[in-house]
Amino acid sequence: MEDNSDRNQGEGETDNNNDLNSKNKEILKRSEEMLTSTVLEKEGKDWNEKQTMIDQLLSKVNVLEKERNKAEEERDAFRDERDASREERDAIKEENKLIVKEKDVTSEEIVALKEEREVITKERDAIKEEKDLITKEKDVAIEENDALKEERKVISKERDVMKLDNETLKSEKTALDTKYTALTSTLRDQVECPVCLEVPTSGPVPVCPNGHFVCSKCKDSHCPTRRVKHCPTCRVKMFSGKSLLAVKVIENIQHACRNEDCGKFFPLEEYKLHLTSCLHRTVNCPSPNKFCSRKMSLSKVYDHILEDCQGSWNNIRNTNMMFNDGKSPKYLGFPSILKVSRKGLALKWNDQIFYLNNEKAPDYSVFSLELFGTALECKDYVVSITVHRTNDEDMKGKVQRFTGEPLPIDIEQVMRKKNGLMVGTNQMESLTVNDEKKDLRIGITLDIKKQ
Repeated sequence: MEDNSDRNQGEGETDNNNDLNSKNKEILKRSEEMLTSTVLEKEGKDWNEKQTMIDQLLSKVNVLEKERNKAEEERDAFRDERDASREERDAIKEENKLIVKEKDVTSEEIVALKEEREVITKERDAIKEEKDLITKEKDVAIEENDALKEERKVISKERDVMKLDNETLKSEKTALDTKYTALTSTLRDQVECPVCLEVPTSGPVPVCPNGHFVCSKCKDSHCPTRRVKHCPTCRVKMFSGKSLLAVKVIENIQHACRNEDCGKFFPLEEYKLHLTSCLHRTVNCPSPNKFCSRKMSLSKVYDHILEDCQGSWNNIRNTNMMFNDGKSPKYLGFPSILKVSRKGLALKWNDQIFYLNNEKAPDYSVFSLELFGTALECKDYVVSITVHRTNDEDMKGKVQRFTGEPLPIDIEQVMRKKNGLMVGTNQMESLTVNDEKKDLRIGITLDIKKQ
């Protein structure tokens, strides 16, 4: 509609211009006709009058020209106003388009806000439900807490009662232990052999006619000076009497460990097992007897080796620290044992103590590794002893090797020479090397692993 109004307005301006031009033409035409007629009709009139008429006509023409110019100026002003109106109209149209776009965006934002509001509403409802659930759980927890408090009070009362009962039982147990200790001590004193001052650990138990006991070891000793013929207590002659009661007493009392520094008590069966594994049992120093033949408690052997054993390399300055770094495999350089036994060496690995012996037998040399433990404990380890030349630490040349369990510390030296790595004389000669000091030496590599 706006385009049609602009078109009509333009057509109106064109019509006005055409009217002005036609009027001007008509006026000129009339003027010419009047001039011509005047000339024709009044040829005889005075020239001054004609000139006056011409001036009047020219004045009228000038007036008409001015009117036409003014009309054209008005037309141009009208056109400028029309162009300004059109520009304003176009600006209004663009503004309307922007408003429409903003309206669309606003509508989308409103839809998004509505959706977000719905989500928030759902979340609020969920939070309300969760809050209600938490409130219920809180109420249940309060009820349970109250119940637990009541239960704790009951338990506290029961605990107090149990404490009293426990103290009573402890007192009774202490009293019973005292009575039992006194009784077993008395029984132990009664069955203790008055000759060897040891409590027998098995029957039969010889008894004199007056009821005094002697252990069968002392009564039937092969040594005439120690054999008991008369009761050491009442001096009556001993016959073949045996006490079944003494055997029952022996089987049911606690037996004190006879090893020095132990002093623990055990039932008979446990006592027999304990004697084989007691850390304070008496053992021989593991070094060769020609160097050291002392007997001592197992718990003191390692300190003895480090400090004053003449048959071990450990008491030499800095040697113990060098050899006992806990590493395995370990290479060791030793004097050859072609002719005589050599000193041994104590090694510590994973808090366990081992002892390496190099001994000479009549026709061979023996290399063995002892564990400071029982034969049963030796089954937990695998040791490898490899004898080789000192210049062959990689063991790519001639070697003699043993792989097996270590020997227990309780083994006798005679049996020790029959176990381990046994190397013949000829083989030993091929493995022996003269060093810079012209000493005969061999290389030994030890590897210890726990199974």
